[in-house]
Amino acid sequence: MSGTDALDRLARLAGIEDGWWDFFGEWRVVPPQTKRVFLAAMGLPADSDEQVWASLKDLESRPWRRTLDPVLMAEEHSSPPSIAVTLPAEADDFEHSWVLEEELGIRHTGTFRPGELRWGEEYQLDGRLIHRRWLDLPALPPCGYHRLTLSGPKGALGEMALIVTPPRAFVPEVVERDTGAWGIATQVYSLRSERDWGVGTYGNLAELAEGAARMGAACVGINPLHALFPADPERFSPYSPSSRRFLNIAYIDIEAIPEFAECLEAKRMFASPGYQANLARLRGYPLIDYPDVMRLARPMLEVLYRWFRRTCMGEDNPRGQAFRAFQIEQGVSGRRFAVFEALHDRFSRDGTPYWRQWPAEFRRPESPAIADFAVEHVEQVELFQWLQFIADEQLGEAQNRAKAAGAAIGLYRDLAVGIAGDGAEAWAQQDSLALGVSVGAPPDPLALKGQDWGLVPFNPVTLRENFYAPFIEVMQANMRHAGALRLDHAMSLARLYWVPPGQPADQGAYVRYPVEDLFRLVALESQRNRCLVIGEDLGTVPDGFRERMDRMGIFAYRVMVFEKTKDGAVRPPREFDAKALAIAATHDLPSLRGWWAGKDIDRREKLDLYPREGQAAEERQARAADRVAMVAALAGQGLLPADFPASPALTDVQAVALSAAVHAYLGRSASRLMMVQMEDVLGQELQMNLPGTTIQHPNWRLRYKAESAAILADRRMVATAEALRDAGRT
Repeated sequence: MSGTDALDRLARLAGIEDGWWDFFGEWRVVPPQTKRVFLAAMGLPADSDEQVWASLKDLESRPWRRTLDPVLMAEEHSSPPSIAVTLPAEADDFEHSWVLEEELGIRHTGTFRPGELRWGEEYQLDGRLIHRRWLDLPALPPCGYHRLTLSGPKGALGEMALIVTPPRAFVPEVVERDTGAWGIATQVYSLRSERDWGVGTYGNLAELAEGAARMGAACVGINPLHALFPADPERFSPYSPSSRRFLNIAYIDIEAIPEFAECLEAKRMFASPGYQANLARLRGYPLIDYPDVMRLARPMLEVLYRWFRRTCMGEDNPRGQAFRAFQIEQGVSGRRFAVFEALHDRFSRDGTPYWRQWPAEFRRPESPAIADFAVEHVEQVELFQWLQFIADEQLGEAQNRAKAAGAAIGLYRDLAVGIAGDGAEAWAQQDSLALGVSVGAPPDPLALKGQDWGLVPFNPVTLRENFYAPFIEVMQANMRHAGALRLDHAMSLARLYWVPPGQPADQGAYVRYPVEDLFRLVALESQRNRCLVIGEDLGTVPDGFRERMDRMGIFAYRVMVFEKTKDGAVRPPREFDAKALAIAATHDLPSLRGWWAGKDIDRREKLDLYPREGQAAEERQARAADRVAMVAALAGQGLLPADFPASPALTDVQAVALSAAVHAYLGRSASRLMMVQMEDVLGQELQMNLPGTTIQHPNWRLRYKAESAAILADRRMVATAEALRDAGRT
């Protein structure tokens, strides 16, 4: 085998695909240098032929160097599993034992002699003969996470995660019905109220969710709530988080914290003329100024924490006990996150915010220096645990209020596809990530030059070796206080498009993931949390992926402006996928009125986001045809007059009529869940995010003009809710 052949084989074994079809129908071959970069990020050095051969030998022999596979997935109600046991041939005649410890602590044990087990295969490893045989367990444990350990005459030999999963994800009864349900989609940061501090809060979300439920909405869909970077509030994209395991503290409703009503220092600070003037200024901004928000909020939060520590930490104080219980529940991961936040605070002040540039003893979470730091700075570390406690408490309150008001689903959360490489999760999970590369997307209609999201992906080689724990923790965290979860770029369960550092976004390659295992883990957590899962399956979708989603009970994501038949017509309502969420547009698209006017095309042309001359004109021509098709579809349903103008400019009256018609159309669709974006109903020309931009567009900073209570009482919103209720969506 030549060096080139060995590199190709190594890349394929690691999951790197040979090439990909781009949006324009051209086959793009992945160059050798890209493969070498990706392999190095997976921990498989490949800079030279010698390294390639060594890494290939390492990867091929790993299954023979361990006694048990890291993970075995089984479906509930299936036959008892057979476990592959890999041992040296000379161990055949010695007695071995196994222990299966179920998640709830029940233990099952047994003994065997390897030579008496069912034969599998053999392998020569470093001059030693290795045998693989099959151990048949007597029974299958229930759904959940169980641990199998194996011991020999000289002690422990290995352990395996035995994970038993349901056949399908959870689907709530409200979307099992033919009439389906509806919900409101919004962005938490965009919400306004009379007591916000310049950005929407969990308290605003609770008020909106409760009010929406009373209007008949089954859920309220929101942007990701992931933890960002308090020490660097300019990093405010909800899709580029520091950690997906923890919450964004910028959304804390400070005035709703119980200690706010008790702390005299906080009351004095809040009542001061300067503080009130700053609050009024922040509330009046049309765009969110995150640094100003944090400069105002952070000192107040620290004052409230100190008060909490002085007054609530007695053993007989229920609130202090609740905090201690939260710390225990969050476990090692929660403590490591808080330690990172404290370290990030410290080193950001020194000008070295990136953890890879910290002193060596602080770069690994298990370092003794980290333990010493946590002891020496216990209050600073605990501050960040307390902030998570408050955020979790307020998010839980929002879900409780939604459900109490009649929402069948409640909060519908959003999970970003990856994390920032310099954040808390990357620091804590280094061995499970492919550090040094980023996730993106090849060219498509939304971003014609491709996208580099700057996010770090899981390492498919080591993720399974770590028992999928990092993936499971992310799922558990984001199904907490939620009745539905959207998986942004759901295709990441099967493959991700990686981009080499320093290269254009169209120079990447696809990397495969253990799709069957990841789908089953999603289904298990979905059932445990009674959480509907919606996979955002827009863009380039692998063959068979949508069929797998359907089999596993994961809903699809259908955006009306993309739902077309082969002849360019808008798909008829009853031909929408039933097991899907239907919506007019998304946060990555302009609002309905903005789409109609082609505002996104104007913006992309102005920012030079088109890869070739003339594409903007082509898009405008296509958009004109889309408007004609939409008028025809809506008129065909009797929702608009046939002579409704298809020109870009709409009067306010026409915009209201268009919105009403589109939402009535979606209300008639076969999709069991439909969402209403508030900006679409209000006729606002907003686009929360313009793909392919950073500072060129006010991404993630736009606010609604009116407070949430006023929006819910708006005649257009009330009329939309009544129409959906009349259509049977309740």
